[in-house]
Amino acid sequence: MTTSIPQPQETFLFGNIGELDPNFVLGSFQRLEKLYGSIYRLNILGDKMVIVSSQEIVNFLCDESKFDKQIGRPLEELRNLGGDGLFTAHTSEPNWKLAHKILMPTFGPQAIRDMFPSMMDICSQLILRWERFAGQEIDVTDNLTRLTLDTIALCSFNYRFNSFYQEKMHRFVDAMVNILEESSRRTQRLQLQNTLMIKTTRRYFDDIAYLHQLCDEIVQQRREQSSDTNDLLNRMINGKDPDTGYQLSNENIRYQMITFLVAGHETTSGLLSFTLYYLLKNPQALEKARAEADQYDNLTVDTLKNLKYIDAVLKETLRLQPTAPLFALHPKEDKIILPGGYEVNHDETILVLLHELQRDPKIWDRPEEFLPERMLNGGFENLPPNSWKPFGNGQRACIGRPFAWQESLLTIALILKHFHMEFVDPTYDLRIKQTLTIKPTGLKIRVRSRQQASLPLGITKKQPEKTSEQSSNSIRNSHLRPMTILFGSNSGSCESFASTLASEAPLHGFNARIATLDSAVSSLPSDQPVIIITASYEGKPCENAKQFVAYLESKPQLSINYAVFGAGHHDWVTTYQKIPIYIDEMLTNAGGTRIIELGHGDAAGDFFGAFESWKETLFQTLQKTIGIENVIGEEKLSIEIVNSTRNLGQITDVGILRETKVLTIATEINPTILHMEIELPKGQTYRSGDYLAILPTNPIQIVHRVLQRFQLSTDTHIKIHSSTDTFFPTGHPVSAFDIISGYVELAQLISKKQIETLASLCKNENEQTKLAKLAGDLYQTEILEKRLSVLDILEMYPSCELTFPHYLRMLPSLRIRQYSISSSPLWNSECATITLDIINAPALSGHGQYYGVASNYLASLRKGDRLSCTVRASNVGFHLPSDTKVPVVMIAAGTGIAPFRGFIQERAAQMICGRDIGPTILYYGCRTQQDFVYANELDRWSKLGAVEIKIVFSRQSIDEKKYVHDLIWEDRNEIAKLYHEGARFYTCGSAKKLATSVKECFLKIIADDQKCDEETAGKILEKISIDRYNVDVYA
Repeated sequence: MTTSIPQPQETFLFGNIGELDPNFVLGSFQRLEKLYGSIYRLNILGDKMVIVSSQEIVNFLCDESKFDKQIGRPLEELRNLGGDGLFTAHTSEPNWKLAHKILMPTFGPQAIRDMFPSMMDICSQLILRWERFAGQEIDVTDNLTRLTLDTIALCSFNYRFNSFYQEKMHRFVDAMVNILEESSRRTQRLQLQNTLMIKTTRRYFDDIAYLHQLCDEIVQQRREQSSDTNDLLNRMINGKDPDTGYQLSNENIRYQMITFLVAGHETTSGLLSFTLYYLLKNPQALEKARAEADQYDNLTVDTLKNLKYIDAVLKETLRLQPTAPLFALHPKEDKIILPGGYEVNHDETILVLLHELQRDPKIWDRPEEFLPERMLNGGFENLPPNSWKPFGNGQRACIGRPFAWQESLLTIALILKHFHMEFVDPTYDLRIKQTLTIKPTGLKIRVRSRQQASLPLGITKKQPEKTSEQSSNSIRNSHLRPMTILFGSNSGSCESFASTLASEAPLHGFNARIATLDSAVSSLPSDQPVIIITASYEGKPCENAKQFVAYLESKPQLSINYAVFGAGHHDWVTTYQKIPIYIDEMLTNAGGTRIIELGHGDAAGDFFGAFESWKETLFQTLQKTIGIENVIGEEKLSIEIVNSTRNLGQITDVGILRETKVLTIATEINPTILHMEIELPKGQTYRSGDYLAILPTNPIQIVHRVLQRFQLSTDTHIKIHSSTDTFFPTGHPVSAFDIISGYVELAQLISKKQIETLASLCKNENEQTKLAKLAGDLYQTEILEKRLSVLDILEMYPSCELTFPHYLRMLPSLRIRQYSISSSPLWNSECATITLDIINAPALSGHGQYYGVASNYLASLRKGDRLSCTVRASNVGFHLPSDTKVPVVMIAAGTGIAPFRGFIQERAAQMICGRDIGPTILYYGCRTQQDFVYANELDRWSKLGAVEIKIVFSRQSIDEKKYVHDLIWEDRNEIAKLYHEGARFYTCGSAKKLATSVKECFLKIIADDQKCDEETAGKILEKISIDRYNVDVYA
């Protein structure tokens, strides 16, 4: 008895074409795999196809006696370019077998070795280019496409595109990309549509004609200037079939050249780009790979075979991102039964979806993680058959694999030997562009030279010209001593502290340089103070500090003078100050000398005051040690009134608000809760559990208060001049309203130091005395507990004569806010929803209202409004398991339900499509029935069987169970059972309340189940926190 293959509902004539995104077909296949599982069927304009992704089925399909490569519709279209070249030929075509026999020896071991000098030639050009542009923005995919195109052309045809000597990419690449994209699009349109798209079709065939002409010219040049070079082109021209004596025709030589020029560079540039991305995202792997490359003073063809770890890095990269993401097969017979009882027929195309095959949870442990170690020590060799297939299958597998591998090993090793790298945007998360192959898009880095490149091309570094303002600053700062300030920051607070420290350094005799921690790997200066300001992110380094921490873990010997200030929030009890303390200890162990003790800033307390006190102690200590006196400097920030405008923007990506729904209306105990649907910036998508980062503006009510206090109008324009680095736009006219609303944190708590400053500026002695007292014992009760800002104090003490420039200097830059996405991409991969409380309540000070910055900004938006936003990946563990049958237990309170709505929405969609879903339980705490958000949806999903809801109302409790942890403890036996069945546990809500109480409850359950003490239970919980107990909490 056969098993039915699931298929989405078809539409008349078009079948399932509506399921596919023409710009990202791979993403559509992946979405459908999540919905329907490891095998499903599609009908695309009458073409029947079956998409598979389990190792068990793929292993069966790789039997070449039963299945052969299928030239599907995209490749049939691509035959307009590649004809019967090796990649686009049918196996039955005579020229495939002829070319394979003639050209195969060109990719033998000795032939590939002989190509090494040419590979090194082009790699050297890349290294020298990056040396020249060190510190500047580098488009990774662009540069590596130039590299691989030039390499295949030189090695195979002795032809130079000279891509590194041109500003724009060679026309070959633009033409090729258009042909690949259009070939794919043509398969998704009716023939009549293609015929009517005259301009598009003309460009398509013009580009094909250009590539054909280019190849013909190269061949003609070779025939006219005969060479005895044993390269690929000479084999194409002169090679003969040893059995028949047949040679390749001129037309087929052209098609083979196209095949190698396109396939020979496009997939390899993708592999190299993805590799750099994963190394930068995984600094421990980066350190290991770099250490391996550093073992060899000079890289030769013989040293490449010793690069075992880099080899594993490349294999693991291709596992996660196979750059040719699909291969197609067709059954040689009718009615073949696949494993699982699925029947396929001769007229069906079978597509192997490599991304999911190579993440099959039955084969791969922690399949979503980048773990090169899994490929070492026999791990790769002992993989089940046909579980890693990025080069295709059998006799139709990629003929150029040895070429690509040697080129990739050499390129990655050379880059690691010569450069330190960091993302231009530390929060960059992988975005993919698909033609027929895939590459990262938007991947940009900066590099810093580790050593002078001793390469054969004499190019000197380009030195940027100094502006008159820079020259003036250089002269002004020439008498100051150097200082390096390094920061690790996700939300912007630590970067703001670093900027503040740098701006005040000249007043204390120092000229400070600011940089990220990652930029200082292997280059910590020993001749100047090194000041580090950083935070933790769920107990891990910030995005721009990961490489630095991995570098310190390699135990370098350092002779530096340093000081560390850590930022955090004490509600994150187990990870509070974890990374700052870790860095401080590792620097001491490495031989560093601590200038002053580690500083602690608690965002729940006098955050900025703690920093200012530490900063003051730092400068006092440095001045005593070095003997520098304070410098009386000019005002660091001045403002000139002008009349013009300037655009704002910190996040460059823009989304569009599609819909806002009010889930609950505010009461005395509950805030208003909104559900917002946002169209994501172009090219972005997400996973359930990710964040949407928002750049808000300050509430209009507070902005008007500031304008009124400093007697500015809404149309006043200013020009800011600064003698030090600042986050403000300088030298350009900008609206005062825009500066106040979009650049600074107006509601930031005033610090003790700032109170002392304001007190000194009070003209009324009575006010001065009262205000000064607030910096003492009253600070906790009168400032922190009442959440008073600088503006609040200025309004309460009107005799304080603070200038507008001084006011702006007191404020940190406006921070980006992150909201958990409350939807699943299986619902809509191009839109995301967020769920948020609107903070709008009487101020704790008793004066006026307190407005949450981001929530009120979002509440003010209307349908169609644009907003600065971008997707940011959550912790790697805070996503649903790949195996849908793994039990999931979710624990939330209030709007902490947001990510779990996405989880449940995803599992419900999978269940509707026929997937087997493991037990899915939501423990949810609300104050009252009124703030039980998404009640109808949850009830519908519950009746479907996708989730079991367990809810408790703290203000309407009818028994002793008031909170979520009470429900969990009552179900402790069920929780223990699920734990033993491999369940994944997730918590989202308040760090201080929910996370702490739930953790304590779990410790009790573990102790009860394992018959152990609390300390042992804590170790067990810590162990499962690696991948089975994940927390996403907020203050």
